[in-house]
Amino acid sequence: MKRIVTLLLVSFTVSLVAQNLTERTPVSFSSEPSTIEEFKSIQATTATTPEGGVAILVLAISLYGKNPELGRKAVVLSVISKNRQKSNKPTAIDGVDLGGSDSYLLGQLDKYKMLPNGYWKGAEPSNGYTPNLPLTVETYTNPYSGEESSGRIKLFVATKGASSYRPVTVEKDSDGLWRAKEMSSLYVGMMPAK
Repeated sequence: MKRIVTLLLVSFTVSLVAQNLTERTPVSFSSEPSTIEEFKSIQATTATTPEGGVAILVLAISLYGKNPELGRKAVVLSVISKNRQKSNKPTAIDGVDLGGSDSYLLGQLDKYKMLPNGYWKGAEPSNGYTPNLPLTVETYTNPYSGEESSGRIKLFVATKGASSYRPVTVEKDSDGLWRAKEMSSLYVGMMPAK
């Protein structure tokens, strides 16, 4: 058992070095919101940093896995405003909805059932993607991530469900909150639960 733990630790360390990643501050949530108003409140206090913006997207994806209607609205709010479109559909929130390609990506969550929990710390194939509490998102940068001061940066979301961490580009929106600009890698399949 000790040898397995050592091997896993070495494997994890080699992965970080190979990708030349630098850890950002982890973001944790004590629980998931049960309403869109609760989600907005959490977003307002969390998405003030790039890693907070990414964590809010992960939270929205997780919500989608439990409640697709609430989760979709949360994902819409997690995406940069210029990527949204005006809409009066029932799926819209505050008069906007996801654009076509982002809407397609969201549909991948129905196909890959492990994705909604796959980005929380502790979630891995061997435990059926059951996360540790508090729910925590770990993000990293690499030398090509860009600078936070530019208002745009690429972060890499830790996951045990894939061989490499998943990139998400976030931008500072007009209201000062960080939101996802490019997130397609979060919707790609993962290793199946064991």
